[in-house]
Amino acid sequence: MGKIVVFLLKMLGKLALAALILFVATFTLYITNAENKLIYYVVRPFLNRHYDAQVRDRRIV
Repeated sequence: MGKIVVFLLKMLGKLALAALILFVATFTLYITNAENKLIYYVVRPFLNRHYDAQVRDRRIV
């Protein structure tokens, strides 16, 4: 019975450590506004190239 309790406590500790690391990573992303910078510098230029390359059959006047 003691081995099971020790195993569960070790697993709970590893889970808590993983949760802490995940929290710190997401908090850092939030504070540095990194997700918006990623969208602005990586995703937006890709989408602009994609939509500019499409053939248009009508012009907006």
